[in-house]
Amino acid sequence: MKHRQTFRKSRLAEWGFKLSIFSAHLIVFTVLLHRYAGQSTAVSLNVLQIGFIGGFFAFILSVTAVFQIWNKLLSGFGKSVAGVVISLAVLIWPLSLLPVYFVTPQIYDVSTSLVSPPEFKALTKFREFGSNPINFIERGETFAPDVVTVRILSPGQDAFDLARQLVLKRKWEIVSLLPAGKNSSDAIIEAVDRSLILAAPDDIVIRIRSKGRQSILDMRSAARYGSYDLGRNQKRIQDFLDDYINQSDKAKRVEEGEPLFLPRRKK
Repeated sequence: MKHRQTFRKSRLAEWGFKLSIFSAHLIVFTVLLHRYAGQSTAVSLNVLQIGFIGGFFAFILSVTAVFQIWNKLLSGFGKSVAGVVISLAVLIWPLSLLPVYFVTPQIYDVSTSLVSPPEFKALTKFREFGSNPINFIERGETFAPDVVTVRILSPGQDAFDLARQLVLKRKWEIVSLLPAGKNSSDAIIEAVDRSLILAAPDDIVIRIRSKGRQSILDMRSAARYGSYDLGRNQKRIQDFLDDYINQSDKAKRVEEGEPLFLPRRKK
């Protein structure tokens, strides 16, 4: 009677597989709870970090298990390979952001005007515990040359209407629409944009300041949570201003040293 040869199980393969499964579940459920069940963004970001760390250690354990099984003729090769695959799937998200991390300024709040940035007002009520400060903090990083104030040679209401159309086109969640009134020459739009996967909120304010038949548009975009936005806010402002200028033949960026409002020509 032949005896079936048995091999000792690799404990590293078992732990690597279990940890990869746990990390994957943690990340998926965190994303779902944040998007659809109202789980706090601050809590979700912390849990995601735990999931990514777990995925990293699961990858190390599973890769080590593959070599251990090969050298010591242990069982558990299938689980070790599964652990490697699942942990890599967990790590794809943060790994894909590494190239962006090294080439973008480490900031979370961007404004076209550093001297007089637009202020968040209606959006302040959404700033919960753990969120970033509401006040603009200049950090000294150099923004792209096209993240600057825009001059519009048309009345404030026209400028405001076009800005509102572009916000609606982007499907941002509008929180406040305040046209210029008797007590203020500033028109304000406050809105929220959310990231694709986690739906993490970024706060946006657009200010249109009028003087006669001219207007000045400034924009500010800030991540509500986290100390690093991976360049999202800067790109959001660039894209919005590009679209605005393309839609209006009376709008152009203000170059350094130019007056914000052009002097009236004498008749």
